Amino acid sequence: MLDVRRLRLLREVQVRGTLAGVAAALHQSPSSISQQLTLLEKEVGVELLRKAGRGVQPTPQAQILVEHTGAVLQRLEQAETDLAASLEEATGTVRIAAFQSAALALMPDTLTRLAREHPRLRVTMTQREPESALYETWARDFDLVIAEQYPGHAAPRHDGSTDWR
Repeated sequence: MLDVRRLRLLREVQVRGTLAGVAAALHQSPSSISQQLTLLEKEVGVELLRKAGRGVQPTPQAQILVEHTGAVLQRLEQAETDLAASLEEATGTVRIAAFQSAALALMPDTLTRLAREHPRLRVTMTQREPESALYETWARDFDLVIAEQYPGHAAPRHDGSTDWR
């Protein structure tokens, strides 16, 4: 697999025209840049740079790599942005089980609000009677159960489940 850091150096050479220019821009020594680009040439098995006066000129194969490198760097930047955003907002899937009358009464407004405030959160909802849904939550089939409880008629409790009232 190609090393992204070395590909970035190759792209910098095309942008700046000299190893010294790349070294200055990245706060590295020219010999370090040269060594990394030599390793990249060994990785790809073709010549990537030719001497041109006091600078270097990318070969046609280097230009192919540079074009792909731009796309790769853009995708990596997007991945970093998405990762950072995931730490600031709710993401993933929440699996909810609810009995019909509770679903009809509570879920339309809840889903609208969740979509507005947490657009990257996916909610799946299944109609279940409380007794079976509570068991399935304990078995990790659901993340949340909307159930009712009446005095003297409680659904069976399962070890490790949390009761939010």
